[in-house]
Amino acid sequence: MKAALAYFSAMEERIQRALTAHLDPDRGTLEAAVHYALEVKGKRLRPMIMLTLAEALGGDPQQFMGLATAMEYIHTYSLIHDDHPSMDNDDYRRGQPTVHRRFNDAVALLAGDTLLTMAFEKIASESGFSAEARIHFIQLITECIGMQGMAGGQALDLEFSGDPAAIREIHRLKTGELIRGIMVGTGRLMGLDAERIQALDRAGKEIGTAFQLADDLLDVLGDEELVGKKLHKDSANRSPNAALFFGIDSVRQEIDRLFRVTMDELKKVGITFSPFLVLMHMMVYREH
Repeated sequence: MKAALAYFSAMEERIQRALTAHLDPDRGTLEAAVHYALEVKGKRLRPMIMLTLAEALGGDPQQFMGLATAMEYIHTYSLIHDDHPSMDNDDYRRGQPTVHRRFNDAVALLAGDTLLTMAFEKIASESGFSAEARIHFIQLITECIGMQGMAGGQALDLEFSGDPAAIREIHRLKTGELIRGIMVGTGRLMGLDAERIQALDRAGKEIGTAFQLADDLLDVLGDEELVGKKLHKDSANRSPNAALFFGIDSVRQEIDRLFRVTMDELKKVGITFSPFLVLMHMMVYREH
């Protein structure tokens, strides 16, 4: 575990440098807002999944750094919009004022839009992969974040009327689909066969859902100082929090089940790289 944590720390530093290398907050308000959003400390989970999985499959993480930063751009755009007054109306993210609080509502929307476009500019310009591979990757990721993925899940979240049966689908779309797409996309770029891609697909789907279930638990049981945002909002807002509708013990049991399924699928892929397996564990058994 100690070696894995050191690996993550070094990788996080590399990711952070890559995220903001071309940005200058002195070039104007919009660029300052984008830079601010990326500078706020975070787990960098999505790029970390891609980089550690690439290495687990025998690839060079540095070759995937551009694509990995694009995944964080997409995630950060989604956070800015989620925090916006028209959505969740949060004042803090990762312990710092949210973008609309640090700047204003309009700039926050533009910053999110800019990050989304930056992501696909980054993917399209990655010369380390063929044009065909990049097109297929863009197709996969856009599916994962559009109406059949993240955006669709957010819409269902906003429309949630208290039906517990809808919660799993919301979690799968809003959170799980991008994680699944990152894992499948990395596997495809590494040239895995169809059987191993299917196993990665299932693993990504299950660990992505478990990750959101862990987030549900944190909203009920977590420490705001550790998590870095206001907690205990889901109950008041009647949000689709599985822990509130099914109970804490039930959610913990489901996380355990999903994690076991994930590990079984990763065995089929032949993954033994310790940092990647530790990362999967840390995603669902966490305090922040």
